[in-house]
Amino acid sequence: MNENDMVQDDEISLFDLWEKLKDGWRYVVGGTVLGLAGAGAALMNLPPKYEAVAVVQVGQVGQVGQVGQVGQVKVTGQPVEPPVQAVERMKTPAFQRRVAEVLGDQKWLDEVAHSGATKDISLQVIKATVGAEQVPLIEMRVNGGSPAQSQKKAEAAIAQLIKIHGELAKPALNRMRSDLALTREKLAAAERDLDSLNKLVAAAGIKDDRFTQLALMTSLRIQKESETFSQRQMIMALETALEAPATQPAKAIEEVFISDKPVSPKKTLLLALGLIGGLLAGVVAVFFVDAWRRARAQRLNSTSA
Repeated sequence: MNENDMVQDDEISLFDLWEKLKDGWRYVVGGTVLGLAGAGAALMNLPPKYEAVAVVQVGQVGQVGQVGQVGQVKVTGQPVEPPVQAVERMKTPAFQRRVAEVLGDQKWLDEVAHSGATKDISLQVIKATVGAEQVPLIEMRVNGGSPAQSQKKAEAAIAQLIKIHGELAKPALNRMRSDLALTREKLAAAERDLDSLNKLVAAAGIKDDRFTQLALMTSLRIQKESETFSQRQMIMALETALEAPATQPAKAIEEVFISDKPVSPKKTLLLALGLIGGLLAGVVAVFFVDAWRRARAQRLNSTSA
């Protein structure tokens, strides 16, 4: 068989295929109609789901550290826990069970009890640019049967995260408050000592450049002035570290966004799948019926022979 014969056989095969599809057009049309009808039935029976979207910043605790010269301090905000760890925490059944209990959502509680966690919450860490720094944030998407339900679930999850981060931040905050109270006491004592030294220096009648009692008191006064300056700096730094933005609870960057239209089921996608699936089913039915008829005809011929 040469190349021309092979091409001719291919053309005949394609022609026969087209003829079979023309003869079985009822199956193709019927399958397409059934596919679209199935997609329509699914759209009518599947409950709609609405989505709430929130971008969450984890809680932060202020931290005081020394930089450069002695006594110079710098205040920074450190996350209570890394955002990746917060995401894993929010995915746990224990976290979601507490949120469901607060809402009184029995369906959610049942899902957590059976599957370990619900699929209605999706979480991921994203990067946001603040000034010249990359700040990691948490993007949370929550599905619900209505816009109000999805919003309540998202807000309850954020509130639970705020509560947990508040508990985690307590030891560090209590330690800073204790340091602040102690530093204020030291400053008050240093100021009293400085006031006494100032009075002694003012009352001293001897003026001499040599190492005398007056020179000693002057040296002590200078030390106390330096000490009070450092303590005032530390008090300011601790007060700044205990306030926003260095210390702040977990929060949503903006208000929770709720979609007006349901995100599931997706009508266009479902209808397209029904159309394609029904069309393929109709084509398969055409060839199945044709093969069945051929097999039946062969059996009849062999029986008559």
